[in-house]
This record gives sequence, structure tokens and C-alpha cells, in this order.
Amino acid sequence: MNPKYTLRTSEQKDAEFLFNVKIEAMKPTSSIVRTALDYDKELAEYLNKFEPGKVQVIQFDGKDVGRLRIVRSSESIYIGGIQILPEFQGKGIGTAILKDLINESESTGIPITLEVHYVNEKAIYFYKKIGFQEVGNTEKQILMKYGS
Repeated sequence: MNPKYTLRTSEQKDAEFLFNVKIEAMKPTSSIVRTALDYDKELAEYLNKFEPGKVQVIQFDGKDVGRLRIVRSSESIYIGGIQILPEFQGKGIGTAILKDLINESESTGIPITLEVHYVNEKAIYFYKKIGFQEVGNTEKQILMKYGS
């Protein structure tokens, strides 16, 4: 299966949608590591910090379904966040995005790096399955890398 996804640059009008994607996609992890969500407070903080253009909207079948933040430098292709709404998970969208990033990494020789919360076992398994390796950790996250 090779799902066709597209990416578009976010705009200010996308901020609340992107916040909700992050909240919905991270619910399984968040339920383990935090108490309660103060939705209004956290939304206000997100909107205050939101910078249009730094996050891409993932689209699938003409619908906005997720968010992707990539920071490229000469040292790494850093995945600063990839979240897909739960009802669109398991359709191969995330895998397709990662495969495209892996192709970019292999053609440029620039490694991919990311951080994943240590309780997010599903994501850790996913990243390892497609070739990422653990390269370190912090108090709450595992640092992973693909490539040299």
C-alpha cells in the first residue's frame, strides 16, 4: 500500500486544527504521563507560540489529517513532530512520509533525528522497524537516529 498524501504549509487559520491533532494523536501517551488537560489554557499557549509556515498540514484523500514539523540543517533532518488523527492512523500515511524522509536522508547523506516519549511504545517500535536506532535519552524521551 502506498497512500498518496500531500503536505501544505500551515497558515494562521490552521492553528486550532493543528493543536487538536496534537492532542488527539497524543492521547494514549498523554494519559500515562499527565494528569488533566486544561484545554483552554493549553490552546491559548499554543496559539500564542504558533508560527505559520513552520508546521505542515498532512492531507489524505483531500482532507486535513495531521501535522508535520521538520527542521532541516546540514547536520540533520530533525522530525520535530508528526501526528496523525487517530481515525487516519494505520493507513500507511506515517510510513509513506517516513519513507520519503529516508529517501531524502539516503540521497543527501544527512541523518534523520527525532525524540520520542519513552512511554510511546507503539512509536518506538514503529521507528525501530523502519531502521531508526536509539542513540541516547533524556529524562522523558528516547533520542533516535536514521543514517550516519
